[in-house]
Amino acid sequence: MSIQEGIKTPSLLINWSMSSPALEPKAWHQWSENLETLMHQDLEISLEWPLGTISALEQAFEKHLSRSIGWQIPARFEDPLRQAALVFRRGVAASGQKQVTVSGAYPVHFPNNFEPHRILDLNGPALIDENVATLWRLDPRPMDLVLTLDEAHKSLQTVAIIKTWIKTHPGPVTIIGGGILADTGAFAAALLGRTFRLIPTTLLAMVDACVGGKTGVNFGKFGKNQLGLFAFPTEVVIAGSWLTTLKNREFKAGLAEAYKHALIKGDPSLAKSVATCLHTAKAIQPHLHALVAVKANIIHEDPNETGKRAVLNFGHTLAHALENISHTYNPQDPLLHGEAIGIGMLFALYLSQKLGFLAANTFTTITSELRASSFLIAIPTAINHLAFTQFTQAKLIEMIVEGVMQDKKNQDAGATEWVLLKDWGECVQTGSLFTVSVPHDVLRIHLETFLRKSGLKGQA
Repeated sequence: MSIQEGIKTPSLLINWSMSSPALEPKAWHQWSENLETLMHQDLEISLEWPLGTISALEQAFEKHLSRSIGWQIPARFEDPLRQAALVFRRGVAASGQKQVTVSGAYPVHFPNNFEPHRILDLNGPALIDENVATLWRLDPRPMDLVLTLDEAHKSLQTVAIIKTWIKTHPGPVTIIGGGILADTGAFAAALLGRTFRLIPTTLLAMVDACVGGKTGVNFGKFGKNQLGLFAFPTEVVIAGSWLTTLKNREFKAGLAEAYKHALIKGDPSLAKSVATCLHTAKAIQPHLHALVAVKANIIHEDPNETGKRAVLNFGHTLAHALENISHTYNPQDPLLHGEAIGIGMLFALYLSQKLGFLAANTFTTITSELRASSFLIAIPTAINHLAFTQFTQAKLIEMIVEGVMQDKKNQDAGATEWVLLKDWGECVQTGSLFTVSVPHDVLRIHLETFLRKSGLKGQA
């Protein structure tokens, strides 16, 4: 089978060039602590990591180390600390390590007449979402692996399973499913140095997860997507036909991420189209190329998130904290990523206006459109998914603050970094950073007011 079959919409070619590790350290952390080598040994053996690696990662998060802090590594713990530095927040500098430049390119195809049942004609093993395999009656080959993953299983344990499978099957790995499967499977492939292609089957994965080269998994109480690597696919195939079987709730979650793309691009017309879009493959299909191009252009400019790429995290800082709370206290029915992004965008807009960056009339225009959109969830629905009733507001605020303190954009322990908006398509820039540092006490004040008075509205 050829991916080129049935392509009518022009493909995007994403060129990238980046440093590895991504950032030159602003300061160094001298490791002197002991590492626990027995607590996680079964998992570390499965991952083929040096004993003590996971203990090093836990300590790094507990110390709130940022991506811009390099690690001075003592000889006695060199192996586990170097492995931990490689995957901590997708890589930090380690003493004695030379920064190198790597580059490449990959196409994003948009076949109009793609036939999903022929996907297994591709060379090499395939990692397939079980729901996709069932809905599309795919017939996995002996070399293929079928998994059902959710946020709770986006973990190092799952990476170990996938790594073991990949090692037994030669050839490029094809990953067919949503963003969780893509992030996890690509991380496992990247750890082994194996090439992979991505075939996203959800709207969220199409417009976001499968374009950009971020791979990774969650790390327990320390939050979403905290461990990973930058690794780019050989190609991405985005076929709208997959969306014909997508559940309505997941479709709406994808629309939230799509709206964010339109907002940071500065395209009110595209934003309105997304906000009022019918929940059908036919309705969103004409906009897929434009939505993916938003992220593709930013990735081309800043692949390893040293500057402008941060704007893709608009709405994500609060969203990731809310997701972590939701998955901890309501694991049976948690918030979807896109649902959290909707709430996160509202707060980012609120904070942008309160801190004097976003004009009141623009704030009103955008938030009114968000509240009227089909994808913003209603207050009772949010409360249910977040288990708000289990907390006092003060406790909830403290949990959110603790959650955002682990955000990868943070530069120091006394404040958190936020992507804020000045206008359509224009985020606030502080020097070379596209984030604003907000002290914890200021954040608490605005969070309290937002939670009490924001009046989130939308369709349940």
